[in-house]
Parts: sequence; C-alpha cells; structure tokens
Amino acid sequence: MLLLDRYLTREIAKPLVIFCGGLLLLFANFTAVRYLNRVADGIMPFQSVLPLVLVRAAVALELLLPIALHLSVVVTLGRLYTDSEMTALFGSGVSPSRIIRIVFAGSLIVAGIVAFLSIYVRPWANENRYRLERQAAADVDLNDMQPGHFYENSSGTVLFFQQRAQSSGRMREVFIQYRSEDRVRLIWAEEAHYPEAVEAGAARTLVCSGAQIYELSRDHGAVRQATSDELVLEWEKAQALSEEYRRKAAPTWQLAHSVLPKDIAEFQWRLSTPVAALLMGLLGFPLSRARARQGKYAKLFVSVLCYATFYNLTMMAKTWVEKGVVSAVPGIWWVHLLLAILVASLLWRRTIHP
Repeated sequence: MLLLDRYLTREIAKPLVIFCGGLLLLFANFTAVRYLNRVADGIMPFQSVLPLVLVRAAVALELLLPIALHLSVVVTLGRLYTDSEMTALFGSGVSPSRIIRIVFAGSLIVAGIVAFLSIYVRPWANENRYRLERQAAADVDLNDMQPGHFYENSSGTVLFFQQRAQSSGRMREVFIQYRSEDRVRLIWAEEAHYPEAVEAGAARTLVCSGAQIYELSRDHGAVRQATSDELVLEWEKAQALSEEYRRKAAPTWQLAHSVLPKDIAEFQWRLSTPVAALLMGLLGFPLSRARARQGKYAKLFVSVLCYATFYNLTMMAKTWVEKGVVSAVPGIWWVHLLLAILVASLLWRRTIHP
C-alpha cells in the first residue's frame, strides 16, 4: 500500500507544480505589464517593477495553490480512470476510501502551506508592497510625465496636460480636478511645472501659471470662479500613505482582536484559505470520474466552473461582512460549510458506488 501512496502522491504532485507554476507565471506577466505601463507613463521607476511583481506574486500564491491542487487531482485521477488503472485498483481490492485518504493527506499538506502563506506571508508581502509603492512614488521624476495621459495621486487628484514645451519642459494646457465630500474644484492653467526635487518624504508642489479656478458646491450647486497668475498646489503628500492603516498588511493577531467589520472580513479570509484548499482538493476526487474514452481533461471545465463559483461566493460573502450586512457569525464561513456538505455527499456516494 505504501507503493500506491507514493505513486498517487507523485502523480498528483507533477501537474500541481506545472499548474501552479503556469498560473503564477501568467499572474506575474499580467502584473508586470500593468507596472511597465506606469513606467512608460513616467509615474514609476523601472527598478521598482521586479520587487513589486515578486511581492504581488507571493500574495497571489495563496489563491493559486488551491485551484492548482484541485485541477491536479482531477487530471491525475481522470487519467487513471481513462487508462483503466482505477478499475484495476478497485478490482484488486483497493477501496475508494483508500484513494480518498491519499488525496486528503496531500490536500492537508497543501492546506498547511496555504495557511502559512495566508497568515504570515500575506501581511508581510502587502506591507512590502505598500512600502515599495511609496518609494516608487517618491523616486519618480515628476517631470517625466507624458502629455495626453490622466494621472491620479494618492489623494485622488487628477492631472491632465495637452503638451510639454520643448525648451523649458513645462506642461501646457493643464487640467486639474480636486474632489472632496462637499465640493469639486476644477483648475485650468496655461502652464504648470514642478519645482526642483525636494527631500524624500516632503510634500510635492505644482506651480501653475495663468490659472483659472472653478469651485462647485455639491450641496448648493453654487459655482465660484477665481483667477491667479501663479498658483502653488500641493500635489502629493509623500508621508500620507505611511500613516494610513492598511488591514491587508496588518498582522493576523491584530485583526483577531478587532471588532471592525472590514478587519473581521480580512481575518476570516486568512483563516478560510487553507480550509478552501483542503475542500477543493477533496472535491477533485468525485469530479475526476470519467469514462474510458472521455479523456483525462474531460472534467476540467466543470472543475474550473466549480472553483469560480466558490471563489465568487466567497468574495461576495467577504463584501457582505465588510459592509456589515452579515455579522461575524456566520461571516464568510457559510460558503465553506456549503462546499463541505457538497464534498461530503459526493464522497459518500463514491464510497458506495465506486
């Protein structure tokens, strides 16, 4: 029986590495393209791309491992069915319960890895991600911004300019929009430029020449207009993000003692990902059953559909907890309870009708 354990474990591990590696590569490529677009727009230095992609990939791994495990179990056991190996195993006295125990053991190992990633690596990676993004914003040369693009700072202020002067490098035909809870401020300026570089961590200012200011009140609909030959605006507060509380970067123990709905949702998410990995691994066994000529990839569509449904339900439950629609109990756990009931019923049927 030890040979059977090693054989099935090895066969499941091979596609697990392939699926997880492929999904991770796709995610890293997609993330890198997004950051490289920001580099091309002049709002991020090139040297910040690789560290940011790595920390984002570390966060994504907790989601990629469960789906990779699920697909690996379905593909591996599906191949055993189509090659009649599973029929031979059952005929030689191996029970479905034995196969379930092997899948459970492998899923438990993956769930342990996901637990470590979710509870410890996730906050560490997010903390480094925010630090790298702040550093990238501080290191970028603001005079490298390209005309014809919309730029938004950390405060939500939007900047757009039509062209840049060849000699002075100043922006021309500049549009700026500020938004607050009670008013909207629109600024149009003939020219604008950033002063000489300041120390890291200091506020960034934007000097506008020939500015026209329009201020709209959200409550009363009143419009005020003013003009200024030279208007100095605070464009970026470099230290604002470092003081902001980021729950995704908060230690898990800190979230465990919080009573805020968003903190509770984040805490339950971190605890639920290893449970999801275990259940998705077990779900792969009943979904892998295939007829001899179906092919080992016959159930992949159903498997992906099951995971997508489960993931979307979990995200919906998490949003409900964040908004206070659902309390901490049942929180997001009702989705996992439904999946557990489904898995248990399918496994029970398979043990009776192998």
